[in-house]
Amino acid sequence: MILYGTAYIDGELKKRYIGIEDGKIDFVKKHYKGDVEVKQIDEIILPAGIDLHVHFRDPGSTDKEDFYTGSKAAAFGGITTVADMPNNHPPILTPDTFDKKLQMVEERSCIDFALYSLIGDDVGSMIEKTGLFKVYLSSSTSTEKKVHEDGIRKVYKNGGKIAFHCEDEDYFNKPGTDLPGYNKYRPVESEVQAIRSLTELPEGPKRVCHISTKKGLQEALSNGFSVEVTPHHIFLNEEAFLGGFGKVNPPLRTQNDQIALWESYERGDIDFLASDHAPHLEDEKTDFIDAPPGIPGVETMYPLLLHSVSMGNISLSTVVETIAEKPGRYLNTKKGKIEEDYDADLMMVDFRKIESIDRENLHSKAGWSPFEGFNAVFPVHVMSRGEFLIKDNEFIGAKGRGKFISAKA
Repeated sequence: MILYGTAYIDGELKKRYIGIEDGKIDFVKKHYKGDVEVKQIDEIILPAGIDLHVHFRDPGSTDKEDFYTGSKAAAFGGITTVADMPNNHPPILTPDTFDKKLQMVEERSCIDFALYSLIGDDVGSMIEKTGLFKVYLSSSTSTEKKVHEDGIRKVYKNGGKIAFHCEDEDYFNKPGTDLPGYNKYRPVESEVQAIRSLTELPEGPKRVCHISTKKGLQEALSNGFSVEVTPHHIFLNEEAFLGGFGKVNPPLRTQNDQIALWESYERGDIDFLASDHAPHLEDEKTDFIDAPPGIPGVETMYPLLLHSVSMGNISLSTVVETIAEKPGRYLNTKKGKIEEDYDADLMMVDFRKIESIDRENLHSKAGWSPFEGFNAVFPVHVMSRGEFLIKDNEFIGAKGRGKFISAKA
């Protein structure tokens, strides 16, 4: 297959021929002479996205999401690779739980995927399975109360990577009854102190998940940690009229924090954009106090940012770098760039086609979005390893075609 059109290559939009063979990009050329028919692409060709932080609820809570519905929703949003978190039921902590989850995901996912593990007594065996690990620094969030320093040391020694949920529950206050109250319940100091505590752990690359405050970001950057931000922390704040639908950990913060994070993202201070897609059903979120924390977002993440690009609010290079290029390198895989020998994971976008996010057009089992009514630019076509998953806005992908990425160095 040979595509011809305007593509994002080396930080610029260029007219190029893109040859695809056996799921890989075979060549990227200014000129092409040959017998193979060339497919003209009228839309802008971009690298498909990689979401380093999703909770597809599989196994354990498949009434909220499973890997087929989650991966299908991701594809509609231009995401062709995800990394799924380990706080399942049961938690992914042993080779047995990991293998069972892997088998289920291989049967269901229509996109490529990596899987995180928690750090437990079997960490040595788990390193043979995956290069990705997650540590929760708040036991109220975690399936593991104690951080296993020996395990962290083993992960780093064997080239693994660890993502940290940074909230220190010693700084928690009384639970609130609305979004501002929830922000005060899990305050800024909780995030800052948890990030600071990372300096006391064994040396190795540390990624701070879903940074939510200006002070937390400053603390992370000053210590040389890589930083991830979510769309909900740069597009929403505690003043949003969302009630329980905006309840998430860490909380939606003040408008000042939201603006500070957006400005930092614009400047290039943020390494990764990730959705922290954590869906719950609508009837679970109606009562604020009882609502479980978490919101859906894998399908709307890339389109929200592409609309910001179309409005001139942020550069295309910043978005592609944080949602494709850097995540691809993080997973130690040749994804996230339109370059020879990389996977042909591509999306085609018409920046003039701006639409309002509507729950009726989304594909997660959650059935709602905190971004309903926001403008977005969804892809017209999406390709994974040279195969179309979305064509003319219609899903034509196959259940179970996704491949596991170990992400080991």
